[in-house]
Parts: sequence; C-alpha cells; structure tokens
Amino acid sequence: MSGATVSLIVAIAGVGGTLASAVVTQVLAQRAESRRLDREQQLRAEEQRASESQHKINQLRTCYVQLNAHDRQYRDAMLAYAYAFKSGSADAEAAEVSTARRAQRDTRAEAQLVASDAVLAAESGVNDRLTTAYRYLMNVTDESDPSTRRAKISQLIGLLDSIIPQQGHVRALMRLEVHASEELPAWFDSDSQLSTHGRVDADVHG
Repeated sequence: MSGATVSLIVAIAGVGGTLASAVVTQVLAQRAESRRLDREQQLRAEEQRASESQHKINQLRTCYVQLNAHDRQYRDAMLAYAYAFKSGSADAEAAEVSTARRAQRDTRAEAQLVASDAVLAAESGVNDRLTTAYRYLMNVTDESDPSTRRAKISQLIGLLDSIIPQQGHVRALMRLEVHASEELPAWFDSDSQLSTHGRVDADVHG
C-alpha cells in the first residue's frame, strides 16, 4: 500500500470520526434538552397541582370560617333571647335571632357545595339541635303560664349549652382539613356525632 493511499485512508477516517463525533454530540445535546424540557414540564405540573390544592384549601378555609362563625352566632343569639325573655322584654334579641338564622342558613347552603362529607355530617348534628332549639324557642314565647315558661326556658338553655361540644368536634374536623392541625385531638370522639345526631327532640322533651 502506497503512502498516498495510507494518507487518504487516514484522512477519510479523520473526517468520519469528526462527523461521528458531531452526530453523537448533537444526539446527546438533544437528549439533554429533552430531559430539561421534561423536568420543566413536570415542575409546572407539580406547581399547578399545588396551586389548585392551595386554592381548594383557601376556599374551604373561607367556607369553614363562615360556617363556624354563623353557627356560633345563631346559637349565641338564641341564648341571649332566652335569657332576655326570661327577664322580660326580648324584642331586640328576637331581631338578632332572625338575622343570625338567615345568615346561618345561607352559609350552610354554600357549605353543602364545598365542605367535605365528614364536616357536613358532623355539622348536620349541630344544625339539628339549632333547628330544634329555634322551634322550641318559638313555642316558649307562646307559653302563657309563667312557671311553665321558666321551666321550658331552662330546658332550652340546657339544649343550647349541649351544642358547644358538638361545635368543638366540627371545628376539629375543619382544622384538620385546612391543615391548621396535623391530627384530630385526643378528645375527639367520632361516635359522639352518631349518638347525638337525630335525638335532639328527646333531649328537649325527655
């Protein structure tokens, strides 16, 4: 083999190596770019999920703050009415009860579209007692006998006081769902929701 042929072969090999190196470099660069784009897409998807999750939590928090506040205001308004009626005139307190009742009803309607099943089930127990207390409060105002009226007012106050532990259970569930707490408190008893739900009339009349 002549020197010219060897030189030609070496030259061809050199050109081929250079071309192959360029191709390999391009392929590696494309793969690296593809991985970068995949990572960016994954990060965007994760950020989107996190944003949607935070939006849902914020929506729940707003709903739960309103529901908790209006349940308490409704109960407090009826309690103030009961004490005022026991002492004498209660016209101003009657107006407060009506206002609180409307606000609580509107808030519950919104919560039924947003709140979790667990919170709705627990809060339904609270609402049952509030509804029974309101119905009983209206009956007390029609009672003409003073001694009977005082006895019924005392029963009504006892019913309104019994709502406080139930409201605490509802708040515990709410706090867990909006990540204000990491777990339910030690005193939380899910069975208490079932034991009180549906027996409000018996507590008043029994």
